[in-house]
Amino acid sequence: MVYRVIYISSSRRVQSNAEIDVILRKSQENNHRAGLTGLLIYDGKRFFQYLEGEEAQVRRTLARIRADERHYALVVLSEKETDRRQFGQWSMAGHYMSPGENLEQCVERLTTGCDPHVAAELRGFATVRTHAA
Repeated sequence: MVYRVIYISSSRRVQSNAEIDVILRKSQENNHRAGLTGLLIYDGKRFFQYLEGEEAQVRRTLARIRADERHYALVVLSEKETDRRQFGQWSMAGHYMSPGENLEQCVERLTTGCDPHVAAELRGFATVRTHAA
């Protein structure tokens, strides 16, 4: 079984593309060592992440993420066991959205090849987020 967490959080300030690149590179290094995979999207205001792997590693990583001062108001949208990895090819796939880009479309594109139920769940969260903005 694979444990996974989906969360959203608010950025304390706008992060530049270069800063997001640093976050992604560090996440990829840490996740590779911990055997984690996932997806991180930054829309200029919020981080949206899907993190998967062995439960203890996911929980340790989530605790480290919660303590990161670059964001606040972290809300876990979903947390559960699943039967397979969805982003096994990515230690951390990342995407920072350009102005005017739609989170729903971004999630749709990045979840191609995922289990249809997982992709629909992620698109649902993205839809709610888009309409709440």
